[in-house]
Amino acid sequence: MNIAGKPIVIVEAPSNLGLKPPSPGREPGTARAPAALRRAGLHELISPTRVVRVEAPAYAPDENRTVNVRNVAMIADYSRRLADGVSGCLARGEFPLVLGGDCSILLGNMLGLRRRGEPALIYIDGHTDFYLPEQSTSGGAAGMDLAFVTGWGPEALTNIEGLMPYVREERVAALGNRDFDRLPPAAMPSAADSRMHYRDLGAMRKVGMAKAAKEALAAIHDGTPRDVFLHVDVDVLDSAIMPAVDSPQADGLRYDELTALLKAIIASGLVTGMEVTIFDPDLDPDGHLARELATVLANSLRVG
Repeated sequence: MNIAGKPIVIVEAPSNLGLKPPSPGREPGTARAPAALRRAGLHELISPTRVVRVEAPAYAPDENRTVNVRNVAMIADYSRRLADGVSGCLARGEFPLVLGGDCSILLGNMLGLRRRGEPALIYIDGHTDFYLPEQSTSGGAAGMDLAFVTGWGPEALTNIEGLMPYVREERVAALGNRDFDRLPPAAMPSAADSRMHYRDLGAMRKVGMAKAAKEALAAIHDGTPRDVFLHVDVDVLDSAIMPAVDSPQADGLRYDELTALLKAIIASGLVTGMEVTIFDPDLDPDGHLARELATVLANSLRVG
């Protein structure tokens, strides 16, 4: 399968460094998502040109951290290596489909794009992940990744290789949020008050997924050639159909809504890479959720 004439390469990014332990002594299962999606038939459905795997360090809960972000040094190092893989794909004219892993892999992917110029980002997620460490109750970078890539937070993660920000707020469309819990105030705006194009799920449903996609692309892309990256956290889906995530929420997207949204974005021909995050196969013992997700992804990537 090709996207905008580019062959798909699957990049496996099995990092769970950005999450807290689901329970004492257990590590998050998101590291096993790439293998689960392979078993579910995703590779057969999209026929990637090749598969690249960027191994992650062994998980550590990092309970004695000095800054309220778990595994800062390991995430920074992993981000550099993941950036090498993604930028290598782009240099070869390929479309990297990055299978996480947790949302902290966004740092490596956007770093890889930032090395090439000034990218744009479409961020589809049930949460904004636009928070500082002092607001976090978990210390997980997966809940702060959108802040980090736009330059908010500790420089060890926001300014890798001196390239802060990896994406400017004006080049970000944050779509699908339905988490409105109040967190402690911090010295940064909320996602809704930032310079990003922000549309929560309710606002998107009012206009429909196709129009929401068109508006997002128009807001972040000014016609200048640039890489556009697509982030998809599967917790944007309703927890009734996708409970295998670390922070499930009711009243999320249906599969047909997510498919329509992704198809409209990908059909634009502007997207140069994509990541899928947070699927936890430990919460899918019979594999049926992985098979459904693989089908949705393949149908969404198949445009034209």
